[in-house]
Amino acid sequence: MTNFSSKDDSVQLVKEAADIVEIIGEHVNLKKAGTNYKGLCPFHSEKTPSFTVNPARGSYHCFGCNEGGDVFSFYMQYHNATFPEALKNLARRYNVTLPEKPLSHQDQERARKRINLYEIQERAATLFHETLLHDPLAAGARKYLEDREIPTEIISRFRLGYAPDRWDFLAGRITDSHRRDLACEAGLLVRKERGGFYDRFRDRLLCPIMNMSGQTAGFSGRILGAGQPKYMNSPESPVYDKSRLVYGLYQNREQIRKARRCLLVEGNFDLLSLAAKGFDYAAAPLGTALTRYQVRSLKGYAEEVVILFDGDAAGLKAAMKAVPVFLSEHVEARVLILPPEHDPDTFIRAHGKEALARKIETSVSLPEFVFHHLKSIHTTSVDGKARIVTEMQGIINELEDNSVEKTVFVSHFAQKLGIPPEQLVKTNAGIAPPGNADKNKDRKKTEPLTLSFKEKQFLEFLIIFPEYLQKFTEAGIEDVIIGSFGKLILKHLQESADDATGGQERLLDLAEGEERAFISELLITSPSYTDEEKEHTAAEKLGWLHHNRLKIMRENLTRQINEAHRSGDVALCMKLIEQKNSLDKGPGNQELS
Repeated sequence: MTNFSSKDDSVQLVKEAADIVEIIGEHVNLKKAGTNYKGLCPFHSEKTPSFTVNPARGSYHCFGCNEGGDVFSFYMQYHNATFPEALKNLARRYNVTLPEKPLSHQDQERARKRINLYEIQERAATLFHETLLHDPLAAGARKYLEDREIPTEIISRFRLGYAPDRWDFLAGRITDSHRRDLACEAGLLVRKERGGFYDRFRDRLLCPIMNMSGQTAGFSGRILGAGQPKYMNSPESPVYDKSRLVYGLYQNREQIRKARRCLLVEGNFDLLSLAAKGFDYAAAPLGTALTRYQVRSLKGYAEEVVILFDGDAAGLKAAMKAVPVFLSEHVEARVLILPPEHDPDTFIRAHGKEALARKIETSVSLPEFVFHHLKSIHTTSVDGKARIVTEMQGIINELEDNSVEKTVFVSHFAQKLGIPPEQLVKTNAGIAPPGNADKNKDRKKTEPLTLSFKEKQFLEFLIIFPEYLQKFTEAGIEDVIIGSFGKLILKHLQESADDATGGQERLLDLAEGEERAFISELLITSPSYTDEEKEHTAAEKLGWLHHNRLKIMRENLTRQINEAHRSGDVALCMKLIEQKNSLDKGPGNQELS
């Protein structure tokens, strides 16, 4: 391991050591495009790749949603991690030793809590797993898995566990009060109203839920004996958000990437059964309706998703709810609904791997699935068509306006039903479809603020080469950058230079909103310079500043005089005129108050 005496040095070393293409490429399917790499943005829905990674500068930027930053920014946003967590995990991965440096109290508490929550759940996962493998109390659980044809290999790969039918199996092993509080927050224990604790999971086969860093974030348990609910998940916690996690994605990620396809199943045991029979490219949502965050996670690994839900009414309903999510996220998806008496687990055990493989190849596109399903319920009578249109409008209104998916979807169904397309997108009383107001608001927020060509030139150079900031400041850069947006960027550059860590990662950390998007875009689009070109460009720009400083100061004063005159501020107007007259007399009196 490489050791550094300063954490500030270590931050830069980790950034230099970390392969941003490797880190992002684990979650985004990146393809080389010249000197950069491009892929579908993991932070918003898009069909055409606008997410760009520049390995030379160690930065990324999405031209669709304006998210951007460095390897730390990506790790923090994608994994919902703090900066200390990102730094520590990347340092560990790239063998950089971090010296101790005090964090703020708030950062310390948050980081410590997350670390401790992961640690206690990891210990619990190990205990449950060892119990399942060896403890006599788990004999029934082992027999259950044997009957369901789940082999030891799968048990080990997914670290399946068993929580015995006891109220204190885990609680009795956690004697420290602080650790008990953590176990309660993680959802492993439940606090009694009259004092004391008891185990949340009892007589349940447990599936540890892993985040994409391989940490145990929570558990999903299936009861073996009598009792309800049949399935139980960990409650929400600082490390467990079931709307963002997908069961099996961590374990199956490489197989999914290799197959370029993901089988999306409803239940954990569907996934385990498929894996046992050789379908090791599946994933499962965590007992809730599929979310956009989960679909975005999938599209980083799979070019196509096959929705493989149960054949009963609940499975059909879940598949219908998933359709607009996939369409909105521009993810290619197909649907395979099994016979009513089957789920993926029972089907593959009854008919075998080859039969399921053939079945998967008969999966249909999302529009075809929706149409055939609604037609089977409502028929194509006049009344039936009216009910189909009503249900279709609910799906269509969830799609982005003017998107290709919406246009194709509407045209497809209008042709199938023999009705004008306008009838499918009809809205109430001329009100715009849901989401328009918000989209216009978002669009306004992301419009770049005005910069002159000269301001952009100088800021671009200083963002790429902040080591020249002091020379440019001494030469009068503050007189050139006069717009509020440009001044804000310049302020961030100065604050970044004053900070011991400095660098572009600190600059991105200081910036937010439009200025952050502007900086991250420049880091992607700005041309590369050789050392000779860099020195030559710096000399040219410094020369221009020295030559034009007085002219710029006069122009700024003239502009301020005109503004003071228009506003009727006579005193300020006279003061500015006096300053301009002093400036016009020569360079000996240039100080402005």
